[in-house]
Amino acid sequence: MKIEIALPACKSVVIRQLVIHFVATGEVLPVEDGDARDVRVMARALTSIRDAAGRKEEQVTTLDVCDCGAAYRFLLPVLAATEGRWLLTGTERLLQRPIEELVGVLLQAGADIERRPDGLHIHGGQLHLEEATIDCGRTSQYASALLMSAPLLGLKHLHIIPEDVRSAGYIELTRRMVETQCIASLQGQRATEGDWDAALFWYAYALLHQQPVTMDNLSLQSWQSDAIIAEWFEALGVKSRQAGEQVILTPTPPVSVPTLSLDVADHPDTVPVLAVLATLLPADITFLHTRNLQYKESDRISHLAEQLRAFADVEVDEDRFRVAGRPDSRERMSGCCFRTWHDHRLAMAFLLAAGAENLDDTDCLEKSYTKLLETLSSHPFSIFKF
Repeated sequence: MKIEIALPACKSVVIRQLVIHFVATGEVLPVEDGDARDVRVMARALTSIRDAAGRKEEQVTTLDVCDCGAAYRFLLPVLAATEGRWLLTGTERLLQRPIEELVGVLLQAGADIERRPDGLHIHGGQLHLEEATIDCGRTSQYASALLMSAPLLGLKHLHIIPEDVRSAGYIELTRRMVETQCIASLQGQRATEGDWDAALFWYAYALLHQQPVTMDNLSLQSWQSDAIIAEWFEALGVKSRQAGEQVILTPTPPVSVPTLSLDVADHPDTVPVLAVLATLLPADITFLHTRNLQYKESDRISHLAEQLRAFADVEVDEDRFRVAGRPDSRERMSGCCFRTWHDHRLAMAFLLAAGAENLDDTDCLEKSYTKLLETLSSHPFSIFKF
């Protein structure tokens, strides 16, 4: 059976392009069919900022960015440097996620920001921040936010600590886009490359079902740091081949239980799918540098460990996570129900094991992969078909 997948555009790339374009031109690039909910949230927020120009100063414009951490952090310096009164808010979980370090840097530049239970209250105005140091120990998005807003802030020199910052690949992606893709952005051109985190689901699907998969609009030489999964899956038994703008996956059955140790410091979003895959295959995968997954849409390691312990050998340390599937794990997971904590990465992971009907929430998939369930309906599967 031939399986050909049209991947969604990479939301990390599109969101950055929206911000870069807005900072440069004051205009909002169009949203396209199939865009992730996070992309639509960012576009809506930028449109509200544009449309609020010229309002009376005492009027407060509320920007509800739902559960989008990128919008929460990327918009903060934009709002701090834009005349007006703003309320930046979102879900309860979002308002608990890290933001303090970024607020601190902007306060030093003279920003008027107050954190209240309902969100960040901002009185925007002209700022000057020629040089800054940002602590990205909890999230690399702080650095990306400042890099993209540099023209508004007058920022010329940004120092990032610690030196071994997690998710450094996303900072490098931002730097490259600011330096090069802003030219395309000024011409109103949208990024279209497929999302490697969406591709990860199909790598796991191909291996579990032993089915070749072709994915459109994907590059093995991508700037996306999670393109490393092609190398990781080579060790698991899936070969990747570039054919024009497609990547073709050819799986082979593992001859023994694969054992891998993966450094996910720059690839935290890969952990949920790979952890469930390790349980089902089975494989023995140790994930290193996992500490920052507690700051995601949910406390991902805790929630994965809680549910996978019934089917696999699981070890959790402060910065390490190991999942070793058992010979009967796949059979025992059939028919089970799983909780997602409304986290799109957990929902995507447990779809491999149970199907949509056994998850407590699939609406959260809209956050990053709007058409995943629609695509799966064209390639129906169940755990019994493995």
